[in-house]
Order: sequence, then structure tokens, then C-alpha cells
Amino acid sequence: MKLLRLAVIAVLLIVSPSPFGLDGRVSPAAAAPGDSQAAPTTSAEEAVAPKRDEDLPTVPAPVFPDAQGKLNFWKETLDTAEQALRFRVISETTLDDLRDRAGLVQAGVRELIGEMTPKLDEVTQRAAELAPSAADAASQSDDIKLERAKLVAQKVAQQGIVQQARLLNVRAQQVADAISDRRRAIFTDSVTERSPSVLNPSFWLDLAATIPDTVSRLRELVSRWVDSLASQPLRAFSGVAIAAIVVLGFFLPPGRRWQLRWTSRDQQVVAPPELRKPGSAAAIVFVGTVIPGVALLVLYHALIALAVLPLDVAGIVRALFVGTTFAAFFSSLATAVLAPGRPSWRLIKIEDAVAEGVVPLAVLLGFAAAAGVLIDATNRTISAPTALLTFSQASIALIKAVLFIAVLRAFAPTTTDEDETAVADLRGRSAWRLLIPLGWLAAMATVLAAISGYVAFARFVTGEMTIICAVLMSLILLSQLSDALVSATFAFQGRTGRFLRQTAGLGNAAVRQIATLISGVLQLALIGLAAFTVLATWGINSDDVLGSVSSAFFGFSIGQFTISPSAILGAIVVLIVGMAATRALQRWLDGRFLPETNLDLGVRSSIRTGVGYLGIILAVIVALSYVGLNLQNIAIVAGALSVGIGFGLQSIINNFVSGLILLVERPIKVGDRIEVGARMGVVKRINVRATEIATYDNVSVIVPNADLISGQVVNWMHGSYTARLSVMVRTAYDTDPDQVIATLLDIVSQHERALKIPEPFAILGNFGADALEFTVFFHVGNISTDAGVANDVRLEILKRFRREGIEIPFAQRDLRLRDLDRIEAIFHQAGKPDSKSEGASG
Repeated sequence: MKLLRLAVIAVLLIVSPSPFGLDGRVSPAAAAPGDSQAAPTTSAEEAVAPKRDEDLPTVPAPVFPDAQGKLNFWKETLDTAEQALRFRVISETTLDDLRDRAGLVQAGVRELIGEMTPKLDEVTQRAAELAPSAADAASQSDDIKLERAKLVAQKVAQQGIVQQARLLNVRAQQVADAISDRRRAIFTDSVTERSPSVLNPSFWLDLAATIPDTVSRLRELVSRWVDSLASQPLRAFSGVAIAAIVVLGFFLPPGRRWQLRWTSRDQQVVAPPELRKPGSAAAIVFVGTVIPGVALLVLYHALIALAVLPLDVAGIVRALFVGTTFAAFFSSLATAVLAPGRPSWRLIKIEDAVAEGVVPLAVLLGFAAAAGVLIDATNRTISAPTALLTFSQASIALIKAVLFIAVLRAFAPTTTDEDETAVADLRGRSAWRLLIPLGWLAAMATVLAAISGYVAFARFVTGEMTIICAVLMSLILLSQLSDALVSATFAFQGRTGRFLRQTAGLGNAAVRQIATLISGVLQLALIGLAAFTVLATWGINSDDVLGSVSSAFFGFSIGQFTISPSAILGAIVVLIVGMAATRALQRWLDGRFLPETNLDLGVRSSIRTGVGYLGIILAVIVALSYVGLNLQNIAIVAGALSVGIGFGLQSIINNFVSGLILLVERPIKVGDRIEVGARMGVVKRINVRATEIATYDNVSVIVPNADLISGQVVNWMHGSYTARLSVMVRTAYDTDPDQVIATLLDIVSQHERALKIPEPFAILGNFGADALEFTVFFHVGNISTDAGVANDVRLEILKRFRREGIEIPFAQRDLRLRDLDRIEAIFHQAGKPDSKSEGASG
């Protein structure tokens, strides 16, 4: 009956809806709806692991007002940005402002996460140290439980702060992506905007109707500015005088000498100096751009400061300044890079006729671009009608397209059959040749777009072609200039190269490697700058690109995994530093400490190699910890891969373990003289996979470590460097054996490197087929250095035997012929004359 009652009570407790948990405390689901203290979300580890914190006391959750205030402010900022992006019309300035705000939120969030993560790790570790085992849970004191409860509450609160920060980081990146998408949409709409076609007769009628009103507005604008200048002639003259004085400053003796020194390129010089060639081109671009640009800039600001430039005219003058400066830059850049009439100073490999034909076209192209900027500013100022805007933009686009076609035509072959191969080879080495087909497509697309009504697209294409040409020529110039500057700076006689060799102790090869590395970094930076410049005209803002790169650099998610290139880069740096420290410690042991000990060379090599293995293992462990990988998880993965390693990498693992055995057991060591199969040599190095043996033929033999462990190896120096050598000699059978043995022992005893103890001895070893065989045995102190004693003994034996008349016989053989009598009879019979033949002849 009692058992039946207990069973009924248990069933009622299980099926009855109770707002309490099994421990009698209120469950999260039964909490009051108005309770502001929401239950923290359990992590995956807490959900899987058994709960052992049911008996912890309840403590108030700590608050972090500063961090929470920052999070609330960032949340409001992102809410405002998301609200602004919902408007259909938004200006570029507003987009820039919203992008800056999103970037500030991302930077602040990363900083907050960086501050909270170490604290969270510390609290988590302390809570784990106080956590009892299953057997000791009941005996834990109340003070420890209270401390654990505080740590758990602090951990949960800090996890909440970090999770909110990560969520805001994701929202900020989404806002930045939305801004980028909005910019691209605006750019696409502006490029693909359709305008009236110039082939439509009504377009020309509308244009003719707008000309009188446009001329009247332009005349009114000019007259208003002329009246302003006429009313204050002294101020106007002062502005022009200031600009003239600034320009004349470039032609004073110091500036003039510098210009003549760097901008002059002698046509007779066949091979200009390495730095002078790109330096002269850069000086030409600098002078050709700065002089007109500074003059117009000073004139513009002087007229504004003197109050003789009306606001409506200021936009036109500013456009004149920008356009003229770009035209001067583009023209001087083409002249500097192509160097017409001076092939030895040319920065790209094209023939003289092409360079002389392209430079004038480049000058016209630069001024066409300047005219387009000036016309656009004037149309905006006078509020020109749509027909006039379309006509002006289509005209500039068509002029640029025609100039580009002329440039591309200049690259067309104009040679005879005799030199066609040479010119084709010269052009084949030029990277500019790859752009010619694309240039033809772009030019023809511009013409078709301009006459069919897509004037905005034609304008964009021609502008993009101009910018790409300017960027490519600038990249060529800056690339060669930076390469020449680095080479000159780190040259053998250069100041920096001499400083690195004499002060830093670097060799010439190391200095050249540093120069090559710096040159490569500069080349990558220039390529990145060129790419950003071109992308800026495609509606891609540099802030968007840098923000995306920065966000990806600090971490991006693939599924449930988060990859942080910054942490990976930091781990690589830690690994490199650890390996460098290990190598430094090895060099110190090998060069300073170990030579002062009494250890032999093999023990020193084992210690050095063991320290290297230990240092690399520690560096790898620290690098993995820096990334955040759990070594326990790595062990699990390694266990899962052990089967594959056993099958696929069995030989490598076998050799690696054999190398460790060689270092610990030391059956052979560095410096030992060993025999492996038919090879004899000295052990030079014991590596991870194989051992290097140097034979006496100066040949390096690489033997896998597993062969040295599992196979037979003869070690002449294992345990002791002393070894016994033997020399065998043959004498004639009529030689006195006692005399031979005495002579051999006398020769060995007189050699300075043959040991007296153990005492040498000689024996009659065998009765050979042709001679008596004697062998003399003796010991040497170090087989590594005294192996040549055997050769000395052989030479001395040869000399003494000759001097004392002891014969060393050649190989002898006794030839026995059977049936010799019958053979003699045959020879005698063959020698007798034939009687019949003699009678016939008589």
C-alpha cells in the first residue's frame, strides 16, 4: 500500500502544472510579466553540461552604467541612420555623414569588446576554479558559494554587455552596407539616365530656341563681373599682381637651377642613371602642374579676399582652376612618361613615331577635359536648359572619343615589311598594348551612346578612360621612381646601406633583401592607391571599402564560426617571434654556453636540436592560444585524424619519431663515423625527418631516420673514439715469416699516432694461392682523425720491404697440360714433309 501511495503522489507531482521547479524556486517561465530582470539566456555549454548551481544563493546582478550608456547612445545613432536611409531622396553629404557615424559606432563597439573580453575571461576562470566536483558539492562552505554566485552574476552581466556590443557591430556593418548600396544605386541611375537623342530633329529645334536666352544670361553674368572689376580696378590689379609674383618665384635663380637640373633630358645620353630617369620625369610633372595650378589658386583666393569675385562667378573660376590644373597635369604626365624624341628617357617601351604622335593628342585630351569641367560649371551657374546641357555634354564626349580613337590609331602598325618583326617585338613587351582592344570598344560605345541619347553614359565612359590613362601613367612613373629611390637608398655605397652594414651589423645580402621587401610593399601600396582612385569614379567610396575591409579584418562569420584575420595575423606574429627567440637561444647555446662545457659535439647537437623542438612547440601552443583555439579541441581533432595520419603520413611520422629516438638514445650523434650499407661517412646533422651524412668523397647522403633505427649501422665511435685498424700484406713463400712479423711490428711501433697500449701484434693470417698473407693490428686514439694511419703504414711497409729485399709477389698460376706425349707426336707429324708431294714436284 505504501508503495502504491508513493507512486500516485509521484505521478501527481509530474503531471500537475506547478509554477515551481524541482528545487522549489520559481522557474523563469513563471516569473512575473512586469519583472524587468529577465533571465539570462543559457549558452550551449551550460545547456549541455549538468547544472550544479541550484544551491547557490541569490545575488543582485552587477550593472555597468558607462558601458550601458555607450550602448544606448550607439543604438540611437544606428536607429537614426536606418530611419534616414528610408527616404527616397538623400544627398551625398548625408550619406557621408551617416557613413562616418556608422564607422564611429563600429570603432567604439570594438574598443568596448576589447575592454570587456579580458575581464569576462578572468571572471569565467575564477568561477571555474571555485566550482566543486560532484562529490564535494555538499561540503562546500557558504562563503565560497556566495563568492561563486557573485562571479556567476558578474559573468552573466558581462556576457550581456558583450552580446549587445556584438549585435550593434553587426547592425553598424549592415548600415554601412546599405549606404554603399544606396551610393551604387544613385550612381547607376545617374549613368543610365536617358536624354534626348541628337538624331531627333526636335532636339535641334529646342536647342535653337534656347540659344538667345542662354546668350542673354551669359552676357549678363560677364557684364556683372566686369562691372565689379571696373568698380575696384586697384584690387583686381592687386590680385593679378600677386599671382604673377608667385609664378615669377618659380623662375628665380634657385628654382630655375633646380628646374634645369632635373627637367632637362639630354637627347645624346644613351643610358641615363637609374634614379635620374624617373626623377626627371617626376620633376617635369611637378613643374608642369604646380606652376599653373599655384598661379590660378593664388589668383582665385586673392580675388575672393579682395572682394572682386562675385559668388555666382566664383564657381566658374573654381572650375577653371580645377580644369586647367588637370589639363596641365595630364599634358606634362604624358610628356614625362612618353618622352617624345628621347627614347632613352622613355618610361614605357614604344617606338618614337608613336610617342611623338600621342603626346599632342594627350595635350588636346587634357584641355578637352578642362573645357568640359568649365562648360558644366557655366551651365549650372546660368541654369542652362536641358537641351543645351545635353548638347554640351554630348559634344565634349564625342570630342574625347575622337581623340581617343586618334590615340589608338597612332598605335596601329605603320611600318614596312622589313622592320615589322622588330616593331612587333618592341610593342609586344609593352603592357599598354593590352589596353588597345578595350580602348576601341570603349570609344565606339561612347560614340553610339552619345548619338542615341545616353549622354550621361558617354560622358562617364570618356571621363573614366581619361582617368584610367592618367592613373596608369602615374602608376608607371611612381613605381619606377620608388624602385629607383629604394635602390639608391640601400645601395652598397648609399648612406642607409652603409649605416645598416656598419651599425646594425647586417650583411650586403641582408640589406638587399630589406630593400627588395620595402620596394615590394611600396609597389603594392601604389597599386592599391591606383585601384582606389579608379573605383572612386564608379560610385564606390573609399570609406565603404576601408570599412568593409576593417570589419572583415577584425572578424567575420561563416555559419556558426567566426574568423578574425586580425587574430590570425597576431598569432602569426607571435609564432614568428617565438621561432626567432628559439633560434636566438639555439645560437647562444651553440656559440657561447655549450662550448664552455665538457660535453662532446654529439651531446651539444642533441641539446641544441631538443631546445629547437621545444621552442617551436611552445611557440605553436602560444600562437594557437592567441587565436583562441582550445587545445582540448585540437586534441580531439588530432585524435579523429590519427587514423588518416597513420595511413597517409605513416612514413613521415615514423621518421619523426625515429629522429626523437636518435636524439634521446643517441646510438649515433653528430661527428660519428658510421657505415650504412655500402656508405661510410661522418654524421653532419640529425634533422626531423632524415640524417645528413657526409662521405669522404664530399657527397651528402640523406638517410631516413627510420633506416638508422631499424637497420644495421656500424658506428666506429660509439662509446669510445678508439678503434683498431688492420693492414694485410702478402709475401713470397720463400720469405722468412719471423722477419716479416718483426718488420711489421717495428713499422707500427715507430708511427706516432699508433697506440702502444693496447700493444700492436702481427700474425700469419693465411696461406694464399700465390703468397703468404700477414696482417698487422694496431689501435688509434681517435678514428675520426687517425683513420689515415693505415695508409701511412702501407706506404712504410712498401718502402721497408723493397729496402730489405722482401718480395711482394704478383699473382702466379701453374699450368698443367695432360697427354703431353701425344700432343708432341702430333706436332712432329705435322712438321714432316709429304713424300708424295715431293715426288711429284721432282
